[in-house]
Amino acid sequence: MVQDRFSDFDRREAAARWHAELQDPDVDERIWQAFRAWEADPANAAAYQEIEAALDLLDQSSLADSPSSPSRRPRMPHLLLAGAALAVVLVAALLAVTAASPVRELRPVIHVTEIGERAEVTLADGSRIHLNTDTEIEILFSQQARRLHLVSGQALFEVAPGPRPFMVEAGDTETIAHGTIFDIYRRDEGVRIALREGAVSVSQNHTAPIRLHPGQQALARPGQPPQVTGIDPARIGQWQSGTLAFDNVTLAEAVAEMNRYATTRIVIADPALAAERISGVFPAGEQHAFAEALGLYLPLTAESQADRIMLIRADARPD
Repeated sequence: MVQDRFSDFDRREAAARWHAELQDPDVDERIWQAFRAWEADPANAAAYQEIEAALDLLDQSSLADSPSSPSRRPRMPHLLLAGAALAVVLVAALLAVTAASPVRELRPVIHVTEIGERAEVTLADGSRIHLNTDTEIEILFSQQARRLHLVSGQALFEVAPGPRPFMVEAGDTETIAHGTIFDIYRRDEGVRIALREGAVSVSQNHTAPIRLHPGQQALARPGQPPQVTGIDPARIGQWQSGTLAFDNVTLAEAVAEMNRYATTRIVIADPALAAERISGVFPAGEQHAFAEALGLYLPLTAESQADRIMLIRADARPD
């Protein structure tokens, strides 16, 4: 029995070292093959799952996601490598606590940005999420998968490699990342997934997935199969700079986008103006500056009314 106990500790120590090594973003295929060979032993696989369970317990603690505290998961690999014996004791203690405690339901961590606000969230696995204005996202990491739910708004994802799949649900779509950078924008007319680097698989209503390559985007409208088109990768996530670029879009489209970033609403009073087309780069949230710029090359005037700006077609001069 003593020998078996030490054998368990040895396996957990090896599992801790493997977990630390696999968090390296530059881990190569040779390391993965060696890990899979080691994990083929059911006892080794069980030890690795115990390490994952212990770290998930840390992730669910209040400290793990405290804005004022550094992320715990990126630190753990260094602790594990620096003192494997300490890691084993920690894991054993956590497992003992877990076994002695009633099973509790995992609850998602929720992040929200207000209108005009942007934020960056660093996850326990080293992945980063950039939240655009007026966005809500739910994050739930489990032993099996890294799951996220984009409830509303827009986010850019920088996914760290790892043995667990990274999946984002938005509307009736599910996007699975393969070590990548991609943007998801959820709006009333559908969900747009745009890929800057790497690869993602996109499925809608659990249909066969579509694989995107860098410079491609998929627009998934309700009741229609996703449509894949090209996009300049440099435009993906451009909103992080605080500017909005319009290239020959209708005034209605431009106004709708500008209104996402400010509580002061721009309203097109004359429907005939909505079809006018514009191009240019404008600071997000600067509604008055945008309206003034429009008046330089479109036949309109801007009239401020409390919390809104009315765009009115300029009166025709009499002959």
